[in-house]
Amino acid sequence: MRRPRYAGKNPRGFHDKYKELDPDRYASEVQKVLASGKTPAGMHRPILVSEVLSYLSPVAGDIAVDCTLGGGGHARAILERLLPGGHLIGLDIDPVELPRTEARLRSAGLGLRRLPRA
Repeated sequence: MRRPRYAGKNPRGFHDKYKELDPDRYASEVQKVLASGKTPAGMHRPILVSEVLSYLSPVAGDIAVDCTLGGGGHARAILERLLPGGHLIGLDIDPVELPRTEARLRSAGLGLRRLPRA
């Protein structure tokens, strides 16, 4: 009979290594990564939002286009200033991320207008 193999203390799998991919289960790991100034795996953190907003100066009722929608961080900040009555047209080439971002914005109570795909 063989002895059990030593698993080691270091994680071998991607989901074991990047526990922040499951923030509900490992909230302390996410906080630890954020506290170190890094971005947790699978999380989108927009940068220079205040600078973008000061340059664009969006107001309620305007129509804006975000041609690099990505994770939706800038789009969310812009939409918060466009509503009520304004619209954001979001474009992105990533067919996987686009539905996720749309769902994120809708769950935050913000609508997203999508252009038909050519």
